[in-house]
Amino acid sequence: MSRHIDELGRAGRDLYQYFSAGRTTLWNPAVWHAAARTDEVAVSRRHGLVRYRRGAGEDTAAFARRIRTLRTPDAEEPHGTESGDGDGVAAVERAAAGKRVLLAVVNGDAAPEKVSGTVYRLLPGPVDGCGLDRVAAGDLVASLG
Repeated sequence: MSRHIDELGRAGRDLYQYFSAGRTTLWNPAVWHAAARTDEVAVSRRHGLVRYRRGAGEDTAAFARRIRTLRTPDAEEPHGTESGDGDGVAAVERAAAGKRVLLAVVNGDAAPEKVSGTVYRLLPGPVDGCGLDRVAAGDLVASLG
């Protein structure tokens, strides 16, 4: 009986450490992919599109940290200023159109034109038909290894 109590106690400590340390979300691998592969990253936020450009001498880890914490963007574009798109879909489409991209989104609402690259999306939508290669969450994580 005491062996089972010890095992439950250990499992409880492990779970506490896991959840109290903060869990990794898919935001983290998406940021690492972006920071490692390009010098310019656009992130759609509730208030608008923020852009990050790798600074002179800024290594991948520092660039990823700046993006991940959403600090010190190089430019900001409020949603709705050009097209009336209060939800940011049109801003994402404009930012990605005609480029090679990694598009990591929750909703697959955006469908940029003349785009190539990869998309991770949690929920399906028009993005599924815009020509991007779709990857699953496990693919994002595994390709960092």
